[in-house]
Amino acid sequence: MTSRPEQTRRDATPELLVAAARSGDHTAIGTLAGDAFRTSVAFYRYTGVSPDHAEDLAADAVESIITKLPSLRSVKKYDSWMWSIIRNRLRDYWRSKKQRRALEPVSPTPMHPDELAIISEEHALVRYALESLALKDRELLWLREVLGLDYRTIAERTGASAATTRVACHRARARLQKAYERAEEGT
Repeated sequence: MTSRPEQTRRDATPELLVAAARSGDHTAIGTLAGDAFRTSVAFYRYTGVSPDHAEDLAADAVESIITKLPSLRSVKKYDSWMWSIIRNRLRDYWRSKKQRRALEPVSPTPMHPDELAIISEEHALVRYALESLALKDRELLWLREVLGLDYRTIAERTGASAATTRVACHRARARLQKAYERAEEGT
């Protein structure tokens, strides 16, 4: 594997990529690190972490992932193992903050002032609703709604059954809807 790094990057399955990285293939390690960094930054931003802190957390998570890669028992479990490290970094971050920071708005620039007011208000309501959810609910919504993963894949990542995951996702969506409605009533 180490003699053909181009093959490792282009057409390797995730298991082959992880196996190559564990055996010291620098290209495979770089590919895993880059993918984990992008994934974790996006996840951290989604959960309300500022851009600077999200990148710092992602860098720490990637360092842990690469450092602990030799201790991974099965390359087939890499995805769920990686997500557990990413989630643990986020939990540690929130514990150390003791108080949560407000989410920063991320929205496209509308063309008219009326559109700006509507989008800004809706964005604030969604942010407020998301902030009121538990971290587990936000994680499930991220995996299902943003990444578009099926219930089986989410179940593998979270260590639950597919049926339990489906119900948990449904309940998370319902809680988000209720939180949004409460936020709407409060305005």
